[in-house]
Order: sequence, then C-alpha cells, then structure tokens
Amino acid sequence: MTYSSFNPNFDLVEVGSFEGERALTVAIALSGQSSSTGMDGQRYDFIGGHSTVATYGSLRGERCYPAKQAIRQLRLVAKAPLLQRYGLEYLLLDNAKDLSANHLFCGKHGAATQRLADSLVHLHDQAGGLLDIHIAALGLLSEQIRPLAPAPTPVEEKIRAKDQDLMLSARDILMSQFDRQLTVGYLCATLSTNEFKLKQGFRKVFGTSPYRMLTDIRMAKARELLESGMYVSTVAYKVGFQHLSSFSAAFEKYYGRTPKSLRHTK
Repeated sequence: MTYSSFNPNFDLVEVGSFEGERALTVAIALSGQSSSTGMDGQRYDFIGGHSTVATYGSLRGERCYPAKQAIRQLRLVAKAPLLQRYGLEYLLLDNAKDLSANHLFCGKHGAATQRLADSLVHLHDQAGGLLDIHIAALGLLSEQIRPLAPAPTPVEEKIRAKDQDLMLSARDILMSQFDRQLTVGYLCATLSTNEFKLKQGFRKVFGTSPYRMLTDIRMAKARELLESGMYVSTVAYKVGFQHLSSFSAAFEKYYGRTPKSLRHTK
C-alpha cells in the first residue's frame, strides 16, 4: 500500500518506469485530479471520488499533477501469490503474457470504498499496526474487485441412482394403479419416502409433479376408452373418478371439450 499527497505550486510532471511480475493495482483517488500517460500514448485520469483497477507488469510513462490543488491518492498492489491465496488469480489471466497495462475498471466508488480508504489513511497517519493495515487493505481490495468476479456457473443437481430408481417405482405405481384413489401420501407410504423427497425427485427426473403425471395418465386412458365407444360413466370409473361430474370437468379442462362430445364424434 502507498499513500501520496501532493499540493504543488506549479504543474508537476513525474517520469518513471516499472518492470516486474504482473500485478493488480487498485488506485483510489481521494481528492484532486491527476493523469498518467503511458509510452503507448494511452492516458488515464485519476479524479477524486473515483477508483481505477488495472493489471500490469511493465509501466513506462509520466504522471502529471496540476498546480494549486490538493491531490491525495491511495494505491494497493496485489501480486500473484496473494491473489492465488484468495482464489483471485483469474484477475491476471487476461493478457497474462503482455506486461502492458490492462484496465479492468474505472469509475466512481461508493461509500463502502470511501470508508475503507479513510480507515487506511488514518492507520497510515497514526502509524497503525501492520495487522490492522493488512486487514483494512484486504477489505478495500475485496470491495473493489467484487464487480469483476465471474458470474457463477450454474451447477445441475444430480440425482443418485437409488433415488432415480425410487422415482421410476413411483411412476410404475401411477401407471398401473391409476384407477385407484392415489395420493402423494399413499405413494410415500408404499415407497417408504417423504413428500418433499418425492416431489423434488419427480421434478428432477420427469420435470413434473406426481399429481400432474397421474392426470396425464388418466386423461390419456380416458380418451382411449371413449374413442373405443365406452360410456362416459364407465370411463370415469375406470380411470379413478368416483363422480361423473368431477371426471367431466377434469376432462373438459384438460382437452377443451366434453367427454360426451368426443364419444359422439367417434
């Protein structure tokens, strides 16, 4: 960490160069305005209230500090070993072999960054302990690189073979006993499982719920029987409905037409 404070009477130009391993630099402009121009002609401005995050391994150019203004800046430099320790090595992967500057972020920083920066300046002025400075610096680094973190990769949940077999057994019960008064409770009791596990397993394996699958099975069978010429009341009983009206309502909702109209058509 370095803290610099300038208030020159005349425009100040500082020429310098740096050669070394690629590192991450966080520059916090606390007040005033300055600029840096590299040998490649790229210019970067450091304005009070703004932060700049960049990586570089080689830096040549000049920094300009205008006269008659208080310019205060805080810089953090994090090298590869530190970034690797905290799983942040991805920040150095882009242009890893190119030692020139690579800017990752430049913009206005928030209140959290300002508080952490003020804390570091206070520790610097008061000759604070190394541990306190280290903790505050890590906090500031974390706050600045948070927007640069890669989007989390969605991980598909895998279902165990044992649980998959359980879901297949439940489906077999629905397909063979659809004419009975089946409930989720009955399935759970028969298969020695619980409701949460059963419903979650159905979503993972079949992409639906036990109730929806039972409805699909019953409606498909009901249509088959109606098309064969069977009476509606008989079909209702054969696919597990105790009341004709309930069956007719369910069938019409499912297919958009009444069971009787289908039977008459056929």
